[in-house]
Amino acid sequence: MGTAIKRWLKYGLLCVLMVPVVVFLGGWLLAGPYEGNAGLFGLMFLIYGDALSADLSAWVLLMSPLLLVLIWRCTLWLSHDIKRRQSA
Repeated sequence: MGTAIKRWLKYGLLCVLMVPVVVFLGGWLLAGPYEGNAGLFGLMFLIYGDALSADLSAWVLLMSPLLLVLIWRCTLWLSHDIKRRQSA
């Protein structure tokens, strides 16, 4: 497996693990304590349960940092490609 693929897989795993924590902390700071059962672990159980049941919104939430990086990289590539074509 190439190093680029391994790096993307590591980032994906990190996103899956860290996004629920960031969502919990952000919600706690903005809206107050989480009202669900078991606090952070209850929220993680709900998010991962939805992801395992193939809920698209849960997957988009879990992969949102990777999607942002992918959109950013595609935008930069497109910008460089347009500049290269204009200068040629």
